[in-house]
Amino acid sequence: MSNTMGAAVLLAVAVLVSGCAQYENKRGVLARWQDVSGHNLVAGKTTRQDVLDALGPPSQLIALGEETVLYYLFERSRGEGLVLIVYNQFKVDTRYDRAIFFFDANDRLTDFASDFAAADDP
Repeated sequence: MSNTMGAAVLLAVAVLVSGCAQYENKRGVLARWQDVSGHNLVAGKTTRQDVLDALGPPSQLIALGEETVLYYLFERSRGEGLVLIVYNQFKVDTRYDRAIFFFDANDRLTDFASDFAAADDP
């Protein structure tokens, strides 16, 4: 086999075993809780059951002494990669939407906060 033929075969093998990759992952609770601004949540008045009825089950239920916390989380990841014979590169960008609600011993809302990634984010 000539050097040219051997180089061509080696190049063909290199092209066949290399490539690009894309990655997308979404996980967490259903997205209906992500618009907390549309719900009438009032500290001291809104109950834990009101939040559960409006937003659905949380990602986590946390007990903090006399307080209860409902924590909602949704994760979105996107990435891309380059796979070569001797070099691989992957980049993954992960964004989180989250909301947290605090309730007193009487199951009344005491405080809440939310943070959402921009719509054009992964």
